[in-house]
Amino acid sequence: MPGYAGRVHDYFVANPDNRRLMQWGALEGPADDDTVVETARRKTAILRRAQEDGLLDPSWDPLDILVFVNQLATAWADGPRSVALDDAAREAFLVDRRAAIVAAVGRLFPAGG
Repeated sequence: MPGYAGRVHDYFVANPDNRRLMQWGALEGPADDDTVVETARRKTAILRRAQEDGLLDPSWDPLDILVFVNQLATAWADGPRSVALDDAAREAFLVDRRAAIVAAVGRLFPAGG
């Protein structure tokens, strides 16, 4: 889970327009897009199997795991709005934020459940 969260963070930092499109879509209300629903269904099924295999704590609802990890992973993807940084400082800031995201997810959902 921590590696996944890091990759999601990296993707949206590198592709901010995709992040903005997702946020815009969220303003539209509940997803009735079959692709969105099927993606969530597929990912929660993977998480459920990981729980059954003893890789994740089974007390969590798989949908909660998916939402919590994605929210943590994208928390800083829009950039540091509350901190004024030049480009080099921004890169270092985001590297540190990525490490914090990976650590947080690792603590919430440790390997082996």
